[in-house]
Amino acid sequence: MMYGRWRLRFGKPQIQILIMILAVGAFNLACQPKNTNFLKTDEVQLAPPRIAIDSLLFIQSATVQLSAGSEEATIKYTLDGSDVNSDAPDYTSPLAVSSSTQIKVRAFHPEFGASETEERTLIKMGKDISGSEIMVQPDAHSNYAALGPQTLVDGRKGEFNFRSGNRWLGFQSDEVIMDLEFSKPTAVKKVLVGLLRDQGAWIFFPKTIEVKALEKSIGYFNVEQAGVEESKKMRFMEIPVEQGEYDQITITIKALEGIPDWHPGKGTMPWTFVDEILIE
Repeated sequence: MMYGRWRLRFGKPQIQILIMILAVGAFNLACQPKNTNFLKTDEVQLAPPRIAIDSLLFIQSATVQLSAGSEEATIKYTLDGSDVNSDAPDYTSPLAVSSSTQIKVRAFHPEFGASETEERTLIKMGKDISGSEIMVQPDAHSNYAALGPQTLVDGRKGEFNFRSGNRWLGFQSDEVIMDLEFSKPTAVKKVLVGLLRDQGAWIFFPKTIEVKALEKSIGYFNVEQAGVEESKKMRFMEIPVEQGEYDQITITIKALEGIPDWHPGKGTMPWTFVDEILIE
């Protein structure tokens, strides 16, 4: 073999040595441990069960149906608001609920990690106030006006998707005032206001809710940590009031002064979304 003036000569012994060197190198490469990571099954987390409810608000009863993404998963639940663990009851058939209930559910599987908790609150309505007159100031935003103020007393709950269903009234205002005039004197001991939190859409829970009658404050609720970063949630906020019979009440919802600094929309006015008012 010639390269310019240099000549390399390989005899049989040299070729045998070269073959041995190459073979040893290949053996060493084959024996080196491979840095392969295998995902353990218990590191795979199940998706939360799906919750289907015929009505979150009801007069007599509601039916709850649960389903999981895996047929081999076991769904466990609680109906008293307590955490769901492996000792909780198994879901085997639709649940009939006849009182206000906070249901929590999780999926379990022997080979995978348990799911996160999914929860819903079902409310048994104490009074039908659908015949009441309601006035709201200011008007809801035209994009989120639902079916008008009467939407707030029609006994129908909104869903997480506030952009569909005509259930949510959305306001971008420092306060929302709702004047509710009953069709007849009504005994009241508690007012419940249905609200949405979806901070990714700049929707926050309000700072305070106050209930007045005859220009006198009869109930007040301070929403703790309204500006703290939290997950998406629907909630009925309960405001205990001075018990009595009332012809009319005024509910004032005060929003946060501005979206907190941790949020991309910091400093701007947050949205307030309301879907229903209940009286107990």
